[in-house]
Amino acid sequence: MRRLAIVAAVVIVAALATPASAAACSCAPVEPKDAMRSADAAIVGRLIEVVPRGDLAADFRYRVQRVYKSDRGLTKGRIVAVRSNVQGAACGLPSGDNRRYGLFLDRREGRWTGNLCAVFEPKAGLSKYCDS
Repeated sequence: MRRLAIVAAVVIVAALATPASAAACSCAPVEPKDAMRSADAAIVGRLIEVVPRGDLAADFRYRVQRVYKSDRGLTKGRIVAVRSNVQGAACGLPSGDNRRYGLFLDRREGRWTGNLCAVFEPKAGLSKYCDS
């Protein structure tokens, strides 16, 4: 009986000491021209704040610095809220305050949405992919 208790204790300690498998966001590679074509908007903005909207979502508020594509009145200087997951492992947007991000955005249920897979380097030079 004592031997069984020792084995059980070792198994429990080993299970606690072993790191759990990490969940991570996985993005399929997409060419910029394809991302531009499928997005409802493409902007570069500076993140000014993240406003929680429940346990899983938040509004990421950006001051728009450049508009590559938009049909919904996004203009330079405007503050836009982008709904996303709050966790990076679930492909939520990065949350570095006062940083510049390039974003391909979608319009869903009357609001802008985005995710980590639709973030691009702000200096990417996407003008060549714009229709205008």
